[in-house]
Amino acid sequence: MEQEKKRCGFSILVSDSFDRTDDRNAYEVSFRRWLVSQLESREMTVSEAIKKFNINPSSGPELIRAWRKRYSDDIIPEPIEMTQQEKQDLIALQKQIKAMEKQLEDARMHNIALNTLIDVAEEKLKINIRKKPGAKQ
Repeated sequence: MEQEKKRCGFSILVSDSFDRTDDRNAYEVSFRRWLVSQLESREMTVSEAIKKFNINPSSGPELIRAWRKRYSDDIIPEPIEMTQQEKQDLIALQKQIKAMEKQLEDARMHNIALNTLIDVAEEKLKINIRKKPGAKQ
């Protein structure tokens, strides 16, 4: 919903979410999300935030804990740079995957060759090599 605000004789349409604040404080949602991201990335501690932004020291930790619970899922963490050992392990695993894919392809080709051999033998020699479905053992 949008609400109309009058400013200097002009009508301005403003989104409801722009002015939304909690009943307990006057901090906007964008500030709360930013503060949670700062806390999650460890660029600021809770006590530093309380002092820096004049948050009530007695209820501040509880308030910030509630903000973290509410907004921490919205934060997308930045990828962490891989170490040299992790990069080497990744390359080794990629090589292992390629080798296994090659083995799988070879096994598939071997299976096709054996099935073709059986088909030709059954056709040319007129013998049944494959088991019939439902045959008793």
